[in-house]
Formats: sequence, structure tokens, C-alpha cells
Amino acid sequence: AVWILSDSRSSIQHLKDWNNVGDRTSISILKLLRHIGVDHEVHLQWIPSHVDIYGNEVADNLAKQGTAEPLCSTPSLTFDEIYSIRKNKDLKTWRVPPSHDWYKRSSPGGSIGLSCDRADQTALSRFVSGHLRSCSFSHGNKVFPVCVKCGVASASPEHILSCLRLSRETFETDPLLALDFLRVSGLMDGV
Repeated sequence: AVWILSDSRSSIQHLKDWNNVGDRTSISILKLLRHIGVDHEVHLQWIPSHVDIYGNEVADNLAKQGTAEPLCSTPSLTFDEIYSIRKNKDLKTWRVPPSHDWYKRSSPGGSIGLSCDRADQTALSRFVSGHLRSCSFSHGNKVFPVCVKCGVASASPEHILSCLRLSRETFETDPLLALDFLRVSGLMDGV
């Protein structure tokens, strides 16, 4: 038999009314008692506290020793539980929009609101997104042709900005001016 001595009368009375228990702690205690009760007879007994009754000090000492022991480990997770946790984490990550400044457009085709022809809108969208027409791939890497303005470095969007002494903000605040710079510099064909 297992005897559980407690100086908390309200706790024992709460567990005694097990049909109406709804809080997690009590449900957890009842599950553990049921688990112990499979092999042992379980008795809960109230012992008055702060009275010089033999056994009260014993109960206090046993309670203190019990709190010092490590909690039993939880059972290992199943594959389905691990999959579900990982899937929820991934979904939360995917719902966060990318922080890169190329993705600051409010919607696809963000340049379409400009009053210019379709070729200029396409060129602006390609430049801002980094998908230049002159870009090719070699062994999985982006390869840009040599810049026609300076003839020194490859004409990546970053290089074109520095070569023209423009900032990315210029494309956001005054896109038509930025397109004119590309056109005058002879870089429009690569965009």
C-alpha cells in the first residue's frame, strides 16, 4: 500500500471530488495516482499542520525530499509529433515576408502603377528584383556581362548602382529618373 500524507486538506478534498476536476495539475496528479494504483493500493491522508503530532514532521521531510528529486522524463516523441512540430515551425517562418530590400514592393508588378510603357515597367521590375535579362547561369551561379559604362566589373544590379552613383532608394522614390539614368548610360539593353 502507498500512503500519501498531506497537510493540505483542501487538496485532498479537491482530488476526492475527481469527477469535477478540470485543472491540469489535478488531472496530472489523478493520472499518476491511477498509474500507481494499478500495482498498489493508494491512500491519501490529511495530517494537521503546525501541531506537534508525530508524523507531521516526517511528512514535511518526505515532501522536501520529494521536491529535490528530478522529475521523471517525458516519453520520447513519435515521428508524427516531431513532423507536426517541425511543420508548424516552418509555416510560421514562411509566413514572415523576406526582409531583403528587393522585396519591398507591396505586390507583384509594383512598378505597373507608373505612367510609362510596358518595356520600362518590365525593366524597372527586373532591375529592382535582380532578374536582369543579361544575367546567365554557369554551374549554378549568376554570371553578369562586363559593365558597358566602365568596362571593368560585371554588371550586377549592385555594380550598376555604384557605377551610376545611384542608391536603391532612387528606384523607389523616383523610378522614372533611375530609368533615364540607365537609358542615358547605355545600360538599358542589359536590363
